[in-house]
Amino acid sequence: MDNERERRQYPRFQVGEGAFAFINNIPFSILNVSAGGMNLQSNLYDDPLPEHLTLDIFLRNENFFLQNIPVRLVQIRNTRTPFMSTQLRCFGLQFGELNEQQKTRIDYFISHSSLINA
Repeated sequence: MDNERERRQYPRFQVGEGAFAFINNIPFSILNVSAGGMNLQSNLYDDPLPEHLTLDIFLRNENFFLQNIPVRLVQIRNTRTPFMSTQLRCFGLQFGELNEQQKTRIDYFISHSSLINA
């Protein structure tokens, strides 16, 4: 395991409560984020996601809202814990082509929402 090399280009940070992504007005919890992408979680969303889509990012305590971020779906995981009757779906997303303003706003989001390195 120690010899495994991290494939991610950017460090990933765990996100605190109050950070959400919206796809088609459906809320997803943001688990972690980096300058290159994020992991989302939902127990409400069962429909297949298209490979390319846009999402909106909201951070409650900062009144932060960022719209129309292009992303590409790179991973879907289904998880279930012994304490839950519903299945959680986790979605790995990679950011698409971002303009400078979007990059700056995502950096702001990371610095104001992150707890620790994931």
